[in-house]
Amino acid sequence: KAEDADRWLVSREDFREFPDLWVTDGSITDMVKLTDANPQQSQYTWGTAELTEWMSNDGTPLQGMLFKPDGFDASEQYPMMVYFYERMSDGLYDYRSPTPGSSSISVPFFVSRGYLVFIPDIPYEIGYPGESALDAVVPGVLNLVAQGFVDEDKIGVQGHSWGGYQIAYMITKTNLFAAAEAGAPVANMTSAYG
Repeated sequence: KAEDADRWLVSREDFREFPDLWVTDGSITDMVKLTDANPQQSQYTWGTAELTEWMSNDGTPLQGMLFKPDGFDASEQYPMMVYFYERMSDGLYDYRSPTPGSSSISVPFFVSRGYLVFIPDIPYEIGYPGESALDAVVPGVLNLVAQGFVDEDKIGVQGHSWGGYQIAYMITKTNLFAAAEAGAPVANMTSAYG
């Protein structure tokens, strides 16, 4: 906030909007954009982000993020990547740079190439991490498939470390995924935690 005026300098962002600087009054209704730090993004297809909800196997309401490509048409079917790591839906309005990650998928990369990206939240029951992931992720994926716009033969899943462990578990329990990548998974709980 300015010391002697009712003016605020803020950063605003969402999945499509780079976190540029804006100036506004205290009501935050009349905002003026000051910077355009990522003009090259306008040359690329980007996509949209939304919150999606479903029920777990035991009836617990769950949520996650669904990213759709630009020009999404619900009457068509799309390949889908699934990525998860605990609970991530609080990042729905985060800008995501189109950079390769060392441990997770690049949402803009996949969405700009016509994929859906689903990032479900997972509530864990102590002592049952694999089952908890299975009971949250699979019903979430099946809920999206039931809506008709997911190509059920083209669903991939990726996770790293803790997420990698859960993927290694899940692929022994379901044939839902056409491809799976478990990066640096904890594959042996005894040797990992002693």
